[in-house]
Amino acid sequence: MSRRLKKTHLFSKDVSALMYAYGDVPQPLPESVHCLDELVSSYLVDICMSAYRTAQTVHRNKIKVEDFKFALRNDEVKLGRAEELIKLSKIITDANKLFKSSEGKMAKRAKGMGEFNDDDGEDDADDDQDNERGDSKSEKKEPVKKRRKTKKKGQDETQ
Repeated sequence: MSRRLKKTHLFSKDVSALMYAYGDVPQPLPESVHCLDELVSSYLVDICMSAYRTAQTVHRNKIKVEDFKFALRNDEVKLGRAEELIKLSKIITDANKLFKSSEGKMAKRAKGMGEFNDDDGEDDADDDQDNERGDSKSEKKEPVKKRRKTKKKGQDETQ
């Protein structure tokens, strides 16, 4: 086991939820939760220390994913799960990048088309109906003028 951790109860909520999921009572004993919390924390510290030692043997100060894979090389189940999580993490980050880039392109396109100048266009119709009925709750708004795009110097007028 590793040395005592300064911070305790790091995973107590997660551990109690896992204990319930695996058949314990909804509110497990605090002593049981504390015991499992210490075990989980010490296991994670041991794995991290093993990965750090692996990184030091190749004269690196930073730990890489390969160091964790090397630390878990003797346990096929944990190594397989770690590789699966690494693949899923890569898929999620790639999807987020793709989503953010396509979202930015859509916003630029919409802004260029003038969709952001007026919200829906429905507000003006509602105001006109209110004024026809004689409701004077809202003041009559002036119509919004849309700007025309000006041509840059050197562009043909035939385009």
